[in-house]
Amino acid sequence: MNITRWVWAAIAVLLVVVPGLPLPAWLNGPDAGPIWAANLVSWGIGALVVVVGGLLAGRLATRLRIPSLPSLSPWALVIAMAGAFALLTALCADLVFARNPHLVDEMAQLLHARAFAAGKLALPRPEPPEFFLITHTGITEAGWVSQYPPGHIVLLAVGLLLGGAWLINPLLGGISVILVFLFARGLYDSRTGITAALLYAGSAWTLFTSATYMNHVSAGAYALGAWAAVWATPRPNYRHWLAAGLLLAACAATRPLDALAAGLPVALRLLGTGRVTGAAWIALGAAPVAVTWGYINARLYGSPFTLGYTAVYGPEHGLGFHTDPWGLVYTPQTALSNMGAALRRLHIYAYEWPIPALLPLAVWALFARRKTHGDLAIGITFLAVPLLYFFYWHSGYYLGPRLYFLLAPLIAIGSARAWWWAWDHAHAITIPVAGGPAAVPSRFIRWDVALASTAVFVLLWGWISLLPRRWEVYREGLRSLKHHPEVQLQAAGVRQALIIIPESWGSRIGVMLWGMSVPPGLVERAYRRLDACDLHLFTVRARRQGSSARLLVDSLESMVSRAGEPPPLVTRWPDPTLRLQARESIPTDCAIELSRDLQGFTLYGNHAWRNSLNRDRGLVFARDLYQRNAELFERYHGWEVWRYGPAPGSGNEDPVLTPVNPRAEDGSR
Repeated sequence: MNITRWVWAAIAVLLVVVPGLPLPAWLNGPDAGPIWAANLVSWGIGALVVVVGGLLAGRLATRLRIPSLPSLSPWALVIAMAGAFALLTALCADLVFARNPHLVDEMAQLLHARAFAAGKLALPRPEPPEFFLITHTGITEAGWVSQYPPGHIVLLAVGLLLGGAWLINPLLGGISVILVFLFARGLYDSRTGITAALLYAGSAWTLFTSATYMNHVSAGAYALGAWAAVWATPRPNYRHWLAAGLLLAACAATRPLDALAAGLPVALRLLGTGRVTGAAWIALGAAPVAVTWGYINARLYGSPFTLGYTAVYGPEHGLGFHTDPWGLVYTPQTALSNMGAALRRLHIYAYEWPIPALLPLAVWALFARRKTHGDLAIGITFLAVPLLYFFYWHSGYYLGPRLYFLLAPLIAIGSARAWWWAWDHAHAITIPVAGGPAAVPSRFIRWDVALASTAVFVLLWGWISLLPRRWEVYREGLRSLKHHPEVQLQAAGVRQALIIIPESWGSRIGVMLWGMSVPPGLVERAYRRLDACDLHLFTVRARRQGSSARLLVDSLESMVSRAGEPPPLVTRWPDPTLRLQARESIPTDCAIELSRDLQGFTLYGNHAWRNSLNRDRGLVFARDLYQRNAELFERYHGWEVWRYGPAPGSGNEDPVLTPVNPRAEDGSR
């Protein structure tokens, strides 16, 4: 039995069959994924245009003399591509994302990196905590921490120290282009390596993701480094195994689940060489990172084997089919629906082509008969990623199926392999010459030229037409997160000030409970199950009575367990997560909070990481808690105070800076 062919047959099913299943319709999963029919129509038109264009070019080529291309150094090409990709990604980080985090994952890791940059493992506990806490962070005995492993946070800390944290991922992206070349060349040959590097550098998904602060980029770079270390040389020695162990451990200390998949090509290479001692060198290389990571976990979360995910959100954050941290039941049916949505997104976002992005790879997987040891290495890893995340309860969409980002280099390498397989077959299409064994290219059409022209049309169409549209969508989206109030204040000569930022009522309910030591997971479940007004009044009473954390947790768990169907979401409300049940009259406290939402709000988390470690100097960003602001003003007595949010009466327009007089602030806003 040819294992490699069966692996790629399974991949072909994943790429062709699973995305086409009507999963959201019959499973009603929480992530319905993109609208599929519209993409199929667009791809049908795109495929027809590029194929006809390629055939015409192939026909024309029989009448023209095609000059041979100049021979260029592979390394010159790869380094040029890596530099261009890093530069374009840095421009994207600046022009599209304004050097700002846009997702809570980025915000929490940047915040934690502030502590690492100061030589600390955790930030000091914020006081009062409700004004400063953000999602995916929590307070332990060590201080204020994020839920994330340290592998990416360390890199962000280095960036903060050098004044360019926003450049870390673009640099890693450029390095990854080189590593893709090395890995693919080791698996196959130099021409496949160059093509794979070109496809990786030309991917819209890798471009936009590498322009963020997300840890998927560093995990992918660590994995690629480990793969290149043992595959780029014909005979890996102890130095290569040491490097692979170190980099796999770094990947694990960044994204643990990714590391399980990343270890497969290294394990396969180890088995192929038959060198048992290589495993010992891998373990030795991994040891420093593993010990350091265990020490950090012990200091931050109480045990070397406790991850921040479960420390912050509890065991519900773990793998498997169970009730997730948000109180939703995660089932195999939901997992299959999430997988289908992710694979659909791969076809759309991986390249922004006029054809499905993974179609060339699927064709090769189905029809190529000869598959090598290298094909097995990328094949089992390609399968491992969706299978591992099948058991993870979160869907994870951001700029594409971000949980699957480790597939980006594998897609590039596999697509390059598919291209050269097709090229070799097209180049071999000839017609026999009468009376002899020789053969000549067909006089009707040059199939190799037709194939090359089709590929060029696909690439140019994507890069010239489709990718710029996606660039513009991301540039215009989430505009409130792209501003820099700190730059505006510094330009106005303000060097020390308190800036209060209004958030939605739902957000304020959550942070009030966090500040009273209620676990974030329980807060999230309560918010999704209970009436917002009831939860708000419960929070106000508990704070007024000085209820203990244990009593609060018990009472809230009891309320959640007794709750029936969740109240309906309030339609057309500025905060789409707000749930309110129908009632004859709204309590005054709740009516006030609703009116504040209508006055406008923005997000606080993307500014929290800019505060100094102790939040005691420079520009300090805090959450606007209205009637409780007096506590904050007392702590920052004598400081200038500014409000950063939508202008009164403007709804949720772009936030603006307005001065605040603390003495006149009475909580009546």
